[in-house]
Amino acid sequence: MTQANLVLVVQRTINASAERLFDAWTKPELMKQWFRGSEMNTPVAEADPRVGGNWRIVMTKSDGKSYPHHGYYQVFDRPNKLVFTWNPFEGADYDTVVTLNFKKVSETVTELTLTHEGFRDEEMKTGHVRGWNACLDTLEKWLKA
Repeated sequence: MTQANLVLVVQRTINASAERLFDAWTKPELMKQWFRGSEMNTPVAEADPRVGGNWRIVMTKSDGKSYPHHGYYQVFDRPNKLVFTWNPFEGADYDTVVTLNFKKVSETVTELTLTHEGFRDEEMKTGHVRGWNACLDTLEKWLKA
């Protein structure tokens, strides 16, 4: 059973337009470029960018270990808000939910708020805090390149 206090929130101010950030989260060719932690790659990224559409990524470490993730879009409001289910395990019997809010600070700066909820325990939440921060670090590096 999930607990109401097991919610993580990560906020970043990113040098990119809200449109560019939204697209980075929903276009497979862009997702492959950054959607991973450090020392990983993303050989698989698929998305059907619409409410009810599925998405899927596979992150792979240099040792070959793969980390598949999948879900479906619940809210698709470009470039303001994106909500999708997050299932990080093949065959898991539940989904967590990720909400992304994109707030324009200017035409080239966006405040991104990532809220992830529905964790079953503190250990799962803690692992995702590390994971999301690593992904967002990679996203920011990719945007600067």
